[in-house]
Order: sequence, then structure tokens, then C-alpha cells
Amino acid sequence: MSSTPVAPPPSAPPPAPPPKDTFTVSFDGKAIEVPKNLNLIDAAKLAGVDIPHFCYHPRLSVVGQCRMCLVEIEGMPKIQAACTVPLKDGLSVKTTTDKVKNARAATMEFLLINHPLDCPICDQAGECTLQDNSFGYGNQLSRFDEAKRQYPTFDRTMIGPHVVADMTRCIQCTRCIRFTHEIAGTSELTFLDRGGRTLVWTHEGQPLANDWSGCAADVCPVGALTTREFRFRSRVWYLQKTPSVCPGCNVGCNISIESRDDVVYRFLPRLNPTVNDYWLCDYGRFLSEPLNDRDVHKATVREGSAVREATVPAAVDRIAREIRSSLEGKGPGAVFFLGSAHLSNEENFLLRKIADHVGSPNRDAIVDKSRPRKVKSKTVWVEGDDAGANHQGAKDMGLSPGAGGHGLDAVIAGKASPEVILIADAAFSAIADDPEKVAALRRARFLAVAARNANALTRAADVVLPAASLAEKEGTFTNVQGRVQKFDRAFLPKPPIRAAWEHLLLLALALGFGDRSWTPHDLLRQIAAEVPDYAGIKEEELEGGRLLKKGDFAWAGRP
Repeated sequence: MSSTPVAPPPSAPPPAPPPKDTFTVSFDGKAIEVPKNLNLIDAAKLAGVDIPHFCYHPRLSVVGQCRMCLVEIEGMPKIQAACTVPLKDGLSVKTTTDKVKNARAATMEFLLINHPLDCPICDQAGECTLQDNSFGYGNQLSRFDEAKRQYPTFDRTMIGPHVVADMTRCIQCTRCIRFTHEIAGTSELTFLDRGGRTLVWTHEGQPLANDWSGCAADVCPVGALTTREFRFRSRVWYLQKTPSVCPGCNVGCNISIESRDDVVYRFLPRLNPTVNDYWLCDYGRFLSEPLNDRDVHKATVREGSAVREATVPAAVDRIAREIRSSLEGKGPGAVFFLGSAHLSNEENFLLRKIADHVGSPNRDAIVDKSRPRKVKSKTVWVEGDDAGANHQGAKDMGLSPGAGGHGLDAVIAGKASPEVILIADAAFSAIADDPEKVAALRRARFLAVAARNANALTRAADVVLPAASLAEKEGTFTNVQGRVQKFDRAFLPKPPIRAAWEHLLLLALALGFGDRSWTPHDLLRQIAAEVPDYAGIKEEELEGGRLLKKGDFAWAGRP
């Protein structure tokens, strides 16, 4: 008896692979994987290929206006503007063919027909995209020998409190117009006239006066828009660029401090998509010049009614003697320590450690309040209202009144009467410019401050220590987002000026605490070990900013 064979059940089809979030794109025969949401110009950079451009900017709308980024696309009969070509899988791009080279050279020739050849006297020289692309992709000979177009009354003209416009240099890329429309949202700039007389200017004489007007000069690829404060002060190739964090508010914009021979010439925004992206507000940008201002060059000590100069170690020893005397006479409550939002996490941490060492619960941190200031990150507006970069960090470091202790308000109101007051940063107008508050602090038997510039507080103090500026020290700040960010030192302070952490380390040693070899790096390691929310933090991870979470750090800020 035979049996009919039974067919096996059909097997289930294999699951579909998850959709890819990348495309394979070939540049000049080199295939790479690139994210789907990239522009073709940015994708080329991942392959090490430079596609020259003027009008394209990663955060502005694509207009395909300058025609400098022309490339050949396999399957398309005509050359294309790379910024307008959508990415797709298998796309093959050619950037070095004769057709592309000739098109780029022709574009440069058209742009230079009416552009003044005044690079030696143009303030944009050295960071001019037109200059770079002319050398890299243009012809070195010109066939044009006629009179160039001029814009009488539209050259070297202030169009706002900070920006100087010169329309003879404009290549009409519209970057500045798009910035005011799409980022600032104020729309001051537009095209005037038509045809060969077209120029960029402000609406109806309305000034370019938004809070980010300096960014319009940043996005300008030529010398058509420049900032009044930096014009003709220094050639850019002489400047040393130091990564830092803006001291103006608690947004914590990433900046480049540009200096030469121990003089700060300007701040420029430094790319950090999670904080300030490509932008920097005018308030923070023009805080660069005050870093060069200084009244306090040496330590001073008051003896009776006379004030005399002293060495920093001698002045610090005087502070230590007064602290010890008060501790012996009236106990730990006789000493008050005040940190600030201008001091780094490391400096505020060391001040708190000194307070702990002497057993004083009286400690606080000061900050001036300002009107709300905001900057656009890649995705959202980040807003802060502290006139200092690190008030959150100072509180995280423990500069709040301890059990049974008092803060600044209690001292000023007379609810606490410390014998010795140490103010590690006297730059805040909240106390330094208020005679009543200075008088309240002066009720203490001994008052010591550190400062860069003279004010009512330094004139009332018994000891004044010369403090370094932001450009003269290194450390970390914690911004309004809870993001810990590193800033570097641009140049060494001129002796006897020292950073606050150096003053405080000398004081700690005089009080029998600390190690003479400590640096900000060592203090950061101690913060990571002792401050719970900062556990595991590492200095090398802070260049783009680490987002502070409870006991955890996640990568952030990398473009």
C-alpha cells in the first residue's frame, strides 16, 4: 500500500532588512557611505573632496545662485550645481573633469569682472573665499580691461551699529539676506534695484541692528560686510586661535579667542551644533576688547590708612593669617567665602574645598542678571539671563551656604557678621558698583578680593590680588543646559598676575591643605571623583561639551 508524500509547508520569507539610513555615493571613483540628510557638498567633504562654493551654507536654504559648485553627475547631460543635487544611492559625481574645471574658471572670471582687485587693502584678505577660489580654481590672467562697476554712496558705509558694508565687493550670494530672514528672523537685508545695478542693502534705511548682526559679516564670503570693531586692527594670518567659551552669559557659546602678542583682537563663533551652532550674539562677540582692560597689575595690602604694593605670596599669607586668627577667636562661622559665575568649575571647587578645610559653612556664588539672551543651536534657541558663564557650575561645586551657614544676602543684610570675607572675583556690578553693599561687606574686620579692574570693592579691600582674564587661564564652565565645556588659555598672564586657581592654591597651602603641583587638570579629576553629578567626566571629552546628567555623560556637541 503506497502513501502519497506530503509536501512540506512553505517556509516563511526572510524578514526584510531594515531600511538603510545611508547612501553609497561615489566621488571621482571613490565610493563612501554618507548620511541621507547631507547636502552633496558636505558629503563630498567626507570623501576628502573639496567642492568650491559661495552661496551654500549648511544652515541656510539652498538657492544655487553662485554657480561655483558645478560638478558632473553620471547620467545627466549637463553639469549641475552640487548644492541643489539631492543625494541618492549609487550617485556618481565627478569633480575634476576638464568640463568642471572650465566651468569653475568661467564662473570665477564672471565674478571678478566687477570685483575690485584690492586684496592688499581689504580687511577680508586671508579669510576670503573669493580669494581662495580664485587661486584654487580660477585663471590667473584676466581678459577684462574695461571700467568696473561702482556703487557710489554704497561703499564703506555703516548699515548698523557694528557692520560696515561695501557693495563694490559684493558677489550677491545672498547669504546675509538669508541669515536675517531664516536665522535672526528680522529681515533687515534685501536686494535693491535690478539687473547689473542690483545690490544688497537694508529695507528703507532700517539699520542692521538685530542681536546677531555680526553673524551677517561672518557668513559673507568676501569683504562686502565686515565688523567695525575689528576693521584694520590686524591681519588674520597673524592671529592665534584658541578654543574657548563666551563669558557673556550662561548660554555658553563656543568661541575662538583670536589674539596676538598677548592682546585679544576678537571673538569668533566656533561650531557646536548643540549650543550655538555657527552663531554668536553681538553682546558676547564684543566682550573681546574688555579682556585687554586692566587696572590691577600688582597685589596691594592695606596697613592702617596706607596701601602698599606687595608680592602675591606675601598678600596670600596675610589672608591666611587673618583667617587663622578669626578661626581661633570666633570659630568657623567667622569666615565667608564668595565665588562667582566668572570663575571656572575648578576655581569654584577649590574655593569650596578651602571652606570645607577650615570648617566654614558660609559660602556663596555671585552673578549679575541680564536681559534674556539667546542663540540658535542647530535645532532650538538656547536662552540664558545670567551675565556670567558659570553660575550653575559654581552651585554644582558646592558654593551654597552649608548647614547653619549664611550666603551673600544674609551678609549684606547684616543677618551674618563674618570677621573675614574672601571674594575670589570682584568683577560683578551687583556688589562692586553698589556703595551700600560695599559698605555692608566692609563691616568685616578684614576684606580680601581678587580683581582685574579697580572699583569700589577693590578700593575698600584690605588685600587686592591681580586676577587673570578668561584669555589667561583654562578650565571648564557648565552652561544653562547643564553642558560642561572646556576653554583653553590663549596666553600666559604677565607676572605677578595669576589665575584665580593659582591664588587659591597658594591660600590652601598656607592653610595646610592641598598639593603645590595641582593644576586645573588635577582639580577636574577631583571634581569627577567627588561631585556626584560630574562622576566619570574626562577632560579630553569636553571640547564639544558633555551634557550633564545624573551620574552619566553622553556625547554631545560633535558636528
